[in-house]
Amino acid sequence: LPRLLVCKPWRSRLTGPAFSRLYREFHRAPPLLGFFENDETVFCWFAPLTPTSPFLPVHPSQSDLFTLDARHGLVLLTALGADGEPLCLIVWDPIFHRQWLLPLPEFVDYPTVPDCAAAVLCAADGCDHIDCHGNPFRVVYVGTDEDGVAQACVYSSEDRSWSPVTSCEHTDLPLLVISSRPNALVGDAVYFLCHQETFILQYDLFNQELSMIYWPPLPKCKCGEYIVMPTEDGVLGCATLKESKLELWSMEAGTDGAVKWAIRRVVELENLLPSPPRYAISCANGVDVFFVRTDLGTFTVELNSGRVKKVSNSTNIIPYMSFYTPGTSIVKPVQACLSLLSYDLQII
Repeated sequence: LPRLLVCKPWRSRLTGPAFSRLYREFHRAPPLLGFFENDETVFCWFAPLTPTSPFLPVHPSQSDLFTLDARHGLVLLTALGADGEPLCLIVWDPIFHRQWLLPLPEFVDYPTVPDCAAAVLCAADGCDHIDCHGNPFRVVYVGTDEDGVAQACVYSSEDRSWSPVTSCEHTDLPLLVISSRPNALVGDAVYFLCHQETFILQYDLFNQELSMIYWPPLPKCKCGEYIVMPTEDGVLGCATLKESKLELWSMEAGTDGAVKWAIRRVVELENLLPSPPRYAISCANGVDVFFVRTDLGTFTVELNSGRVKKVSNSTNIIPYMSFYTPGTSIVKPVQACLSLLSYDLQII
């Protein structure tokens, strides 16, 4: 009993909002709690990476959900029909037990236009994204029409509506195929990969404009072999594997004004992984953790410590990062389109 009396005040203090805020400000980058995996048989499920992860290390049996993106403590999922067609979008804040159901953009016409990608992000002005739970959010959705022309629009939780659809012409490329591989938020723009390795789509959040960047191709590299990401100094970067080396690149302007790739860092993985690496799948921004595919499965590689760990056999992984106080209950996302009366579900 005396120990309990001592522990209760300390527990209250350590789990209070003041201490939590100081803890977040000190660490800056939120920790990697785990990742969502889109499996071909069970669809979306979460795999924890730490013993204190708030999620159960089992399949949540959400056979009608597919994870599209995760950022700023939010998870973006799509609800699937019996034939695999997308029905709606769900934005989920698992830490604060909140969910929002969003309609699909009007230009989505499954199965005529199956290729698409989406990003979710905090929309609060001036937010440092250290503790932005409860803030307004935006969802950027990109796809192609039946002629293969890229289109995009953005959903605002404040306006509760989609913006007008914008598109970009690419006459020298008759059919554009958008990749569902991880996107990157850099400044006021979101970057999406295309299966054509010399092209990347840029959505300007401020001007709500879609454009295509003709970037220099990386040596011997295809779309499925690299990922885009923001660098520490806030420019567009990418990671790719060249034999057993993980190469980190950034896009920079040369002395002549031309944009080019410059290598920033090379990490030798030969002595870290049990089998030769094949390609990079994803990365957790801010904590230098990469998901790397090998013949024996998918491994996490911590660049700072050199630690590696096999975490999956999947190649479709979405890392989830957020601050979290152990002991806080976490509720799984709704089973889409089966129960819309779940806790605190906002249809907007």
